[in-house]
Amino acid sequence: MEVLLIAAQKFLVGTGVGVMSAALGVGGGVLMVPAFMWFLADMDINTAKGSSLFVITMVAAFNTWRMHRGDMRSPRDIIVLLSVGSVIGSFLASLATSRMPDTVVTWIFIGLLVFAGMRSFLLAPRVVPEGEVRKRRSLSILVGFVTGIAAGSTGTGGGAILVPFALWMGIVSNERVVALSNAVMISTCAAGTLGHFLSEPTAVGMTWTYGMVNVSLAPLVFLGAVAAAPVGRALNRRLSLKRRRLVMGFMLVSIAVKLAYPLLT
Repeated sequence: MEVLLIAAQKFLVGTGVGVMSAALGVGGGVLMVPAFMWFLADMDINTAKGSSLFVITMVAAFNTWRMHRGDMRSPRDIIVLLSVGSVIGSFLASLATSRMPDTVVTWIFIGLLVFAGMRSFLLAPRVVPEGEVRKRRSLSILVGFVTGIAAGSTGTGGGAILVPFALWMGIVSNERVVALSNAVMISTCAAGTLGHFLSEPTAVGMTWTYGMVNVSLAPLVFLGAVAAAPVGRALNRRLSLKRRRLVMGFMLVSIAVKLAYPLLT
């Protein structure tokens, strides 16, 4: 019975990831990292974020395959430039944070959640029509690097950083930004996963764990994400920007408070 409950929890986490990734352009790690720690007693935050990046790589690849067509297709040269920076940033950040204490990494994760949540509540995203998109190659690499640092250090995929900065720079339109984010997340999360694979394991005794990546979580979480992705794409088309901001902001701040409370008491 306990095995079935754990399997159901993994699938449920996957459905949340699928909806978030397709609807909001966020990798789903903001849900996976804390969920892995809450559901699995032996899971530390570094192994949780390494496992999260492993799953997001597959989910982002699936979403990219489904979304990069028609009006949502993003320019390949911008994807490549962003990915160059993000791969470097993600790999270095994953190696660096894997050597930090769990408490420090948890506060880094909380900081990203608070930043993204407050941005969602307080700052309206820039509206970029298709005709106003500009190619800024050097700045694209820099934004990719910052995105990679956020992804590798928190296991979130980096979408919470990439989406607002890409719109602020005007390198992608609002209609294409979620598809762009998912495409960049593939290489970003793959690099971060590699960094965690190469790190010394901390979840000692947890089966199917290599370095700081537990591969057994991937199948059911991925299946849940694939099953829920159509719901996310439908929400992406129907939700206004204001409603997306409110949903994301409330969710991010709620998770941040739940993670911070045990550290402060």
